[in-house]
Amino acid sequence: MGRTVRRAGQARQDVTTPTGRRPRPAARPRGDGRSMGDEVARPRMAVRFWGVRGSHPAPFATGSRFGGNTACVELRFGRHLLVFDAGSGIVGLGDALAREWRDPSLAARPTLTLLFTHAHHDHLCGLPFFAPLYEAGADVHLAGPDLAGMGFEEIVAGYMRSPYFPVDFRELPSRRHLRSIGDGARLVWTAEGAGPETIALDASIPPDALVVDVLHTRLHPREGTLIYRATGGGHSLVFATDVEVGERGGAGEQRFVRFVRGADVLVHDAQYSDEDYDGATPHRGFGHSTPGMAARVARAAEVDRLILFHHDPNYPDADVLALERAARRLFPRTWAAREGGEIWLDGREERHV
Repeated sequence: MGRTVRRAGQARQDVTTPTGRRPRPAARPRGDGRSMGDEVARPRMAVRFWGVRGSHPAPFATGSRFGGNTACVELRFGRHLLVFDAGSGIVGLGDALAREWRDPSLAARPTLTLLFTHAHHDHLCGLPFFAPLYEAGADVHLAGPDLAGMGFEEIVAGYMRSPYFPVDFRELPSRRHLRSIGDGARLVWTAEGAGPETIALDASIPPDALVVDVLHTRLHPREGTLIYRATGGGHSLVFATDVEVGERGGAGEQRFVRFVRGADVLVHDAQYSDEDYDGATPHRGFGHSTPGMAARVARAAEVDRLILFHHDPNYPDADVLALERAARRLFPRTWAAREGGEIWLDGREERHV
């Protein structure tokens, strides 16, 4: 059912995972010719997209320039690695990390934290196949919301247990550190810290720290969703998937815009075209936005760049490109997220691939 993974120069260590896929090369984006591990004047913030679809993996993934995996975004800052959501895209990320961690030239592993927006299947389906969970000695921090009367740990552990999955979450060899978070939470990773700490909003923050602020919004049906704003080195990214913003700017939407204001990068749900949102079979009220809605938020919040995210799995590349063009008419600095795409937020040269 799996494979054995070893780090170079180390005694045999069995890491059995349910996926039989060959690990991809590690995610080491370059913005100015240096790798993530090289010394730089200050910490660098880099983002990579591992899954950009919504609802379910796209059936036409082969040959798509946008990819077919569901939500998963990697953010690196200094020695810290954050992962937003664990859709099917996290499988490839886990394979890449397994390869990276076997590199004998790696001085130290980054800290690893998974941040969950909510518990819908397309944002969780890759978690059981995430390679670091199966490595003895690996520290994996997980944080997310309590939902539907269930604690976050209960939600995650319940997703990986019999009869739904052959490996029980509580029996994994890795060291897992789980915490529930909600509206107004602030997580901080210090330069030498081993993982996130929860601090008060009025507490002082070291200048070299990575900070994640949390907003709970009801812009998604039933339990709502968490929005994350990551800030480090004077730069910020907002991850806002599974939100539906209207045209009248209600109180919830105004609060959302204030939370987003001034971000360098806004990753925003833009699943539906105008035709699908309000057409013969309308998707209004499903908890997802159109590119036009995302562009209006980006403009109102005065962000620098807008990334359209959570593409409908039934849209081929031509449709996604058409939605990108439509959004650019309202907010020129707009791109549709692409699997494998990278963004440097604080390199000497702006990078967006």
